[in-house]
Amino acid sequence: MGKIIKLLTKGLHSVAQIILLVMMLLITFDVLGRWLFNHPIKGTVDVTEIALCMIVFLSIGYAHLQKVHITIDFVVDKLSKKVQLIFDIVINILIAAVMGIITYSLWQNADRLMRSGTVSSDLNLPIYIFSILAAIGTIIFSLIAILFAIENSRKILKSTKVKDENFRVNSTFSQQAVNSNES
Repeated sequence: MGKIIKLLTKGLHSVAQIILLVMMLLITFDVLGRWLFNHPIKGTVDVTEIALCMIVFLSIGYAHLQKVHITIDFVVDKLSKKVQLIFDIVINILIAAVMGIITYSLWQNADRLMRSGTVSSDLNLPIYIFSILAAIGTIIFSLIAILFAIENSRKILKSTKVKDENFRVNSTFSQQAVNSNES
């Protein structure tokens, strides 16, 4: 399941990169058209507004997957590794919850936009489609956060299990040493 989510995240990021390239070319040709021919490209503002939103929402999960979000960790870095993992679990659960709320809001907004027939100003593009795409981006972000929380929980459980086994082994050796000293 984790591999599928990570693959989807990378796919959405690739789509965002293509959107960025198209937006860059469109703006360049629009500026050239204004300056050279006094004729801008119709719909550039519509496409730019929508493209910027899509770039953000389709790439946000990838940014979290790569752990490139801004973090303020000058306090957390001084704590033990286990406490750092606990903080990371809590933060990822909070991220998933907040993104879940945003996803719900985006779906509600998409439904409202679809029912009202809201379209963009120049090209008459239906706006609800882009709200749905943004919701998909937030779902992926939530899933990545949940995956990180699960991975860190496993790390804590694994380290606790190793410590328990070491304690049992050391206790066994200590008991054997006591028994051999008594003999």
